[in-house]
Amino acid sequence: TIYVAVIADVIGSRELAPPRRAPLHLPLRHALPDLNRLWERDLAARFAITLGDELQCLLKHARAAWDVTHAIRRTFDTVDWVVACGRGALTTPIPRGATAPELDGPCFHAARAAVEQGKTERQVLAFGGFANPALDALARYYSALYWSWTRRQRRAATAWRWTAPTGGRVRENPSALSHLKRRVAWPLVQEGDRMFRSFLEDA
Repeated sequence: TIYVAVIADVIGSRELAPPRRAPLHLPLRHALPDLNRLWERDLAARFAITLGDELQCLLKHARAAWDVTHAIRRTFDTVDWVVACGRGALTTPIPRGATAPELDGPCFHAARAAVEQGKTERQVLAFGGFANPALDALARYYSALYWSWTRRQRRAATAWRWTAPTGGRVRENPSALSHLKRRVAWPLVQEGDRMFRSFLEDA
């Protein structure tokens, strides 16, 4: 059976000032039940925290990877994340109620290598073990866009990407919202995102 391991790591967490780093750990722990409940049908192993401020989960398929990525970014939007997805098998069984850090196998090795690549190449989204090279190219495009935006634009784009499937909206003045979408060329970003999601759903 093939799975997708997800590892999300805070970028530059060791360099964060204590006032920014200290308040992150508790919200991460408090968010775990909601994340596990929200993605219950897609999870092969539940979310858990490792290494202090790193999240891991194991997905049954790649289709949920996009929304999981943006749920993490949206829930913890005071910091920047590198989210890595590794596709592959497991070498350990999955006990009932298991969390991702309890497991091991090629999917986790691919995700870990992708995290390290993301840190080295300043990517905020990275893939390992996927056969389609287009995903790597799209991840680079996604990351370049991310770093070209201001923090306010990043947070808005994350909110739009996450709320789109459920019909939610970013709370902004309509005029300010329209201006913000023009500044980030949002219709073009949406086209790129649709292509990205299509490749993930086919993976």
